Order: sequence, then structure tokens, then C-alpha cells
Amino acid sequence: MVTISQIAAELGLSKATVSRALRGVPGVADVTVATVRAAAETMGYIPDVAAAGLATGRSRAVAVVVPSLSRWFYNSVLTGIDRGLRSLGYDTVLYDLDRSVGSWPHVFVRSDLRRRVDGLIAVSMMFSAEELAEFSSLDIPMIAVGPTTHGFRTIGIDDAAVMTTATEHVLALGHQELGYLGGFDSQSRSLGGAVEREHAFMTAALDAGAVVDPTWMLAGRYRQSIALEVVTPVFRSDSWPTALVCASDEMAIGAMYAIQAAGLRVPQDVSVIGVDGHEYAQAYDLTTCAQYPEAQGELAARQIIAEVEGGPSRLSFEPADYQLVVRGSTGPPRASR
Repeated sequence: MVTISQIAAELGLSKATVSRALRGVPGVADVTVATVRAAAETMGYIPDVAAAGLATGRSRAVAVVVPSLSRWFYNSVLTGIDRGLRSLGYDTVLYDLDRSVGSWPHVFVRSDLRRRVDGLIAVSMMFSAEELAEFSSLDIPMIAVGPTTHGFRTIGIDDAAVMTTATEHVLALGHQELGYLGGFDSQSRSLGGAVEREHAFMTAALDAGAVVDPTWMLAGRYRQSIALEVVTPVFRSDSWPTALVCASDEMAIGAMYAIQAAGLRVPQDVSVIGVDGHEYAQAYDLTTCAQYPEAQGELAARQIIAEVEGGPSRLSFEPADYQLVVRGSTGPPRASR
């Protein structure tokens, strides 16, 4: 096991300086703190959480609440959070609250959280009034990552702006018959993002005079398998859109399978665009509005710890970055179908 003495010897610093830097004790230059913590991370140093808690009055741990560990977005955010916390000498206390399997345990007991964690990060979650009351009584910093979460300051993309960008991309290519693949993700339990994306699509499409048949408004529930199921009948019918705007890349990939199974080609017959920048988007040559969930998670972690250690609290955050990445799944509509 790596010790403080080894880190001190590696950097040519005293043990006392390394110890103060790792514990966040005032009086150590910022550049020294950053150097020490980077070395500790590289060398695999594991802090003595109990000792740190006695010295600072903190547990040096942050609760992270996710709807599921089986989804790319949640896992990506979690990776960023954990990386940010570890770099600052804090641990992650993970709560996987998969509500899709039925009833879920009431883990948010005030005494338990107050004893175990210094802050709370929620990922794409929606909470009851009772839960929010529990949280507010803890008097610890709280931040959400993903769609806007009531009762939390939120780090995430502007869902309306992202979906407007995606819709305007296919409109600019000349498409005037548009379909939409969205719906509500039952695991996330976060309504805000889904509602904002669908509303932004409809606004952009109708403002441009595009045709959006009601039968082309599909609910894929952010799952590839469900997207495949609901998209298949549309493209095996006599009437289908020339472009399909999808609220997630996972659904877009399922839609591409359905379109090709119907004997049509992407993008020659149907253009498909997604949202997220999923790790598989490049492999499927999928045009997407990419966001960066690991960076969002790391920002949340660093802000939480800054507040835990006495820094100012931010009341809100600027929308997270996103980028239109044009690939081979979108192109101009055929002149005649």
C-alpha cells in the first residue's frame, strides 16, 4: 500500500505538507495541492477515511444516486463523478435505485446519510416531496446531473436547444416529412428532458412548414429494443417520413435496424439523427448531437467538494456543451420515392 512517506519522497516534500495537501488543510499552495493529489492518484494512494474525518469533521465521501447501472449515460456520468472525487481524496457512496423493477428501498434516512456523506449528486432522477424534505434537512451540498431536477441545481445540456439543432439539421438538408422517436424513460423517472425535447422538435418542424403525421410520433422509451418494435410498422406501411429525429442514440440505432429490415436504406431513403454521442454512434455511422456526460459528472464532483471545503455555492450552471456531429446516417431526401 502506498504511504504518505512514499509520496513525499517522490515529490521531495515533507510528510506534513503532503498530509495537509491530501486533507485539504488551509495554508498549502494550490499548485502544491494539485501536484500532491495528482501524484497520489497516479501512485494509487488510498486515504485513511476515518482519520481524515477526525481531522476535518468530514466523512470524505459523497452519495451518488443513479436510476440504473445498465445504461450508457448513467455509467458515463458516474465515471466522471468518481474520477473527480478520487482526484480530490473523496469516496463515492453509490445508490442504484432501479425503480423499473418495482418497489425500491427507502435508503434516504437522514441519520444514515448525515453520518456517511458530505454531499449528494443525483443523476437523471425525480424525487417525491417526502424525499426532497429528507434531503433539505441534511444541510449538505446537492447537485443533479442530467435533465432539470426539481429541488436541485442541475448540470446538463439545454434539451430544447439540442433537439432544435438536430431537427434543423434534417430540415436544412431538405426534408419536409419528419418523424419523431422519443417517449418517457421509465428508469430515469425524469420527465423534464423528454418533454422539452419533444416540444422543441414539434416547434422547429412546424415553424418550418414540415409535415409531421401523428402516426410518426413514436415512443421508444429510450431503449433500442422498444425503438425497433415501434418503428418497424411505420416503415412497412405505405406512408413514412423521409427523416426520423430521435431523442437518443440508442433509439436511433434501433430505428436504423427497423428501417433496413423494411427494405429501405439509410440515408438514401430515410435519414436518421440521434442525441447523446453514445459510444456506439461512430460505429453505426450515426449523425448525432453529442454531449459529454463524463465531463458533466466531473464538474459536479469538483463543485460539490469545493462547497464541502468551504468554497462559495453556485446558484446555477451554464448549459453543458454539445456538438452536432454529422456522419453518414443523414443526407438529402430522394427527389421521388
